[in-house]
Amino acid sequence: MKRVKVGLALSGGTAKSVAHIGVLKALIENGIPIDYLAGTSGGSLVAAFYAAGKSIEEIEALAGGIHWRNVAGFNIPRLGLLSSDRIRTFVVDEIGDIEIDDLAIPVAIVVSDLTNGKGAVLTRGKVSIACQASSSIPELYTPVETEGHVFIDGGFSEYVPVAALSSLGRMFKIGVNLGFEKGPRSRPRNLIEMTLQTANFIAQQNAAASERRADFMIRPDLTRFGPLELHKASDIIEQGYIETLKIIPELETTIKAFRPGAASSESHRSAR
Repeated sequence: MKRVKVGLALSGGTAKSVAHIGVLKALIENGIPIDYLAGTSGGSLVAAFYAAGKSIEEIEALAGGIHWRNVAGFNIPRLGLLSSDRIRTFVVDEIGDIEIDDLAIPVAIVVSDLTNGKGAVLTRGKVSIACQASSSIPELYTPVETEGHVFIDGGFSEYVPVAALSSLGRMFKIGVNLGFEKGPRSRPRNLIEMTLQTANFIAQQNAAASERRADFMIRPDLTRFGPLELHKASDIIEQGYIETLKIIPELETTIKAFRPGAASSESHRSAR
């Protein structure tokens, strides 16, 4: 029997995005191969690095040593407090100035286009620019202007990029929503936290529609971690790993029962 192709849609999550590394680690260790990837915001970085050939161990080590100074530079306020140029430089330094077409695994990266008010799915062009644009949270980061477009964070159009994943072909679609919180949200303590919580509030509105398109959802409980806590990367990765291990049996059963072309909007499974 022909093996079912599997795609993974990685949401945003700011510092929590490193939990995707743990999710990938658990899937791969349990023999669930990833044939396609889609990413939004921080999820686009994990997707790009893995698709470029970096091992889980390499990405995990990279996440453990990252600081905000690696991905943000102070800006003279005009369209954002911070410059996102360091995100582009960071990607180039790690995987080279390559095209999305050059990646070993097909990848779709979601951005939001201020010039037309719509979301866009990037499957061509520079990986570094696509990741930079997808991660540019409004008010914090300046937008990315390229080829007549003004791009901002993809979470405003598709936080869990399941539809973007579908643009790559037919497959079993796994969505990962890192912004799903079980308990009450903490009170924002400053402008940055307020901006991030507002962005996540908007993102979860479109995430609901994305989840209906998925064949399976993974929602790691990351409530105890803050959106700026990059210094807790190893703990966040471990949490993503542990939460995913819990649902492996259900996921394997769902994949075995999958029939390509069948509607998933009413029958998809959700985990956590």
